[in-house]
Amino acid sequence: MKNLELKNFGVQEMNTAEMSTIEGGGILGDLVSGLTKEVIDITTNFVKSTVSFIGSTLGTIFGSL
Repeated sequence: MKNLELKNFGVQEMNTAEMSTIEGGGILGDLVSGLTKEVIDITTNFVKSTVSFIGSTLGTIFGSL
């Protein structure tokens, strides 16, 4: 097989430092980021509600003793 000379096609070489600073993802990355944020928000609200419910229930139980 022949080696492709990618420079003829306008492809530039990147070193490791350059690759680590390049951001990507586009639409798929935005979708995953958005879904992750929503899942974290829903989980946080659920945990807060559960802790609040348990606290008020225990307060009622111990208050009636």
